[in-house]
Amino acid sequence: MSKVLVIGYGNTLRGDDAAGVKAAELIAQRHPEFEYIYLHQLVPELIEKIGDYDIVFFIDAQKDITQPSVRLIAPSIEADQPRTHFISPESLLALSQQLYQRMPSNAYVIGIPASEFKFSEELSAQTTQGVTDCPAMVEQIILNH
Repeated sequence: MSKVLVIGYGNTLRGDDAAGVKAAELIAQRHPEFEYIYLHQLVPELIEKIGDYDIVFFIDAQKDITQPSVRLIAPSIEADQPRTHFISPESLLALSQQLYQRMPSNAYVIGIPASEFKFSEELSAQTTQGVTDCPAMVEQIILNH
């Protein structure tokens, strides 16, 4: 069986921004055999850890989509990306490869539709549906791996 890491990130006090964390928590209920990390934002410290897994899922809220989306990602470092408050999943992969000579065989970004970012612990209906759909998306990818 593949070694799987699920990284759910977002601010749990800003409405729909919690989608990544909530989706990862839902997946954890169905798949306790996976490893999980919950964060407010991606951090460079993840590069050492992600290389130890076969498959890594990065799950986050996304503003400009209407349905949950999945995309396979490859290592890439964006030249204009600030290094102090945000790092992309692609950059994490590239840095893991560069510094530790290892990275997952497959990494995916799962975007969950989000529109409400006010101070709240509640998700909008659309985001709730996206969170609910997320475990099946992960299961389908694992099944096809």
